[in-house]
Amino acid sequence: MLILAQDETLILAATNAVAQLGGPPPTILRSEAEVLAAVVESQSGFAHLLLQEGELPIEQSLVDALAEASPAAMISPLTAESALSEDGAFLLGLLSGTRRVAHDANRASRNSSRLQAGLQGDNLLLRYQPIIHVHSRRLIMVEALARWRSEPVALTPVNFIPAMEQMGLSRPLAAAVTRIAARDLSRLPGHMPIPVSVNLPAPELDKRDVVAWLGQQLRRSRFPRHRLMIELTETAPVRDLSRMARTLRRLRAAGHGVLLDDLVLDDPRQRLLRLDFAGIKLDRSLVLSLPRSARARNQVHAMAKRGLVMTAEGVSSPALFRTLRFLGVARAQGFLMGRPLPVAALPAWNNRWRGAQASKAST
Repeated sequence: MLILAQDETLILAATNAVAQLGGPPPTILRSEAEVLAAVVESQSGFAHLLLQEGELPIEQSLVDALAEASPAAMISPLTAESALSEDGAFLLGLLSGTRRVAHDANRASRNSSRLQAGLQGDNLLLRYQPIIHVHSRRLIMVEALARWRSEPVALTPVNFIPAMEQMGLSRPLAAAVTRIAARDLSRLPGHMPIPVSVNLPAPELDKRDVVAWLGQQLRRSRFPRHRLMIELTETAPVRDLSRMARTLRRLRAAGHGVLLDDLVLDDPRQRLLRLDFAGIKLDRSLVLSLPRSARARNQVHAMAKRGLVMTAEGVSSPALFRTLRFLGVARAQGFLMGRPLPVAALPAWNNRWRGAQASKAST
């Protein structure tokens, strides 16, 4: 755990709470520069980060950089309440890695109600990360990435999605994300009719009414079905291949392509590659290992030879982009092309990106 704070009282309270719950001692950092040196520049990654609320000028771009460096990390605000209160101590216990769950029905009910109210209000934010065709370098789609409105910065998915899944709120969350994404993408200019992908865990994807349910979420914005793609997340295993195959066929017939998300090196889910997925998303860990790992390159090359459409996540350098092109990876996503953006910023980003590519082609 990392703590970025300057208030000694908060630091001491958080450190004591973590120690009492059996977590490892946190690393204390006091400036953005120290965080960048400890995580981004060293590429060491981290598991959890608490940010002091209100006092430090934390930029959302720093949070995005941290999320790119450690996609599975948790980032949360550190307040007097979170450091000193009973609920805050419970949260710190989760963040510290102890994963001790309090069996308090009343508190669980309050938390569930709070999250449900947030979904119905304006707590859920979406940011859209561009996905580029590797050979043409054109924008071909975006991924919708969920954020939870908070101060000083919006929380990343690992802060709230696991809690929602534990409370049985996966479907309300997925419905809210789908509705917002359809509404947002409907507002793009007519020359940007790009698809958007949203995440859906296997238990939700496998429900018999999934096609009709997705249609309900799109109806208000009249968003075309073929522009909504689904990313099957890795949070829950697929137990029945035959049933999943039927689900994929029904979704494809309705217009929805399904992508297998976050494939890693020697992934045990490779048996799923026999199914009719519209594409495969390569996890950042696999992508970053390509320059130095022959095993990783062989795995990706074998999938390319089978005609699988792959999207590489976490692409951060021109050299890595060239490696992807050589290996036959069709699509790329990462900070090299663009950070997650509000929908209103996508047209301007697209104009800048196209201009930059045209300039490179003419030189």
